Amino acid sequence: MSKYAAALFDMDGTLFNTKRGIVKALRLAIRDFGLEPLKEEEEEQFIGPPIQKTVEKVYKISREEAVDCANLFRKYYREKGYVLECDLYEGMKECLAKLKENGIKLGIASLKKEDMVQRICDNYGISKYFDSIHGTDEFDNLSKSDIIHICMNDLGVSENEKAVMIGDTRFDALGAKEAGVPFLAVSYGFGFHSEKDADDYDNIGTASAASDIVKYFI
Repeated sequence: MSKYAAALFDMDGTLFNTKRGIVKALRLAIRDFGLEPLKEEEEEQFIGPPIQKTVEKVYKISREEAVDCANLFRKYYREKGYVLECDLYEGMKECLAKLKENGIKLGIASLKKEDMVQRICDNYGISKYFDSIHGTDEFDNLSKSDIIHICMNDLGVSENEKAVMIGDTRFDALGAKEAGVPFLAVSYGFGFHSEKDADDYDNIGTASAASDIVKYFI
């Protein structure tokens, strides 16, 4: 029997490669907001954390302006269908099925807007694997640790050490630490590109592919 009862997945860079759609919407929003275009290598930093925070940091604009730019991004992302321009990572369906078959409770704890998370999961047929799917709220008031605890409550897991947060960035690692749960890094996403990168944060290991995640639970 696994010492863990639940696996909580991040969305961008962990379950899905969402770069294609995010970049398309981002480029339009930046253009129409009158900001300087980004270099291609600068775009990945916008994938994962709340978009307004990265816009504010990169362009050194006010929080209010960053929120307006982020809202424009989300408008394009939803209305132009870019939200569905993503790819489930290779082996992920098999990973989810294996975990569920072995009694591991599954949840999604994302900083993406919750309606977007649900829409993607429904479209790609993976909602059935999860008993809890949560993203951030309309006003971005929820932190990563808040969302982790909401998922744990849904799943009926009250002991922090029984739930593992799985993610590809420091935001996932720090959210797990704040929530008091173990963290499993993945190195195939947008943040950590190697085990060494992830070792800067407390973790139970690093998965280099979706298939590697299973061994930490079974």
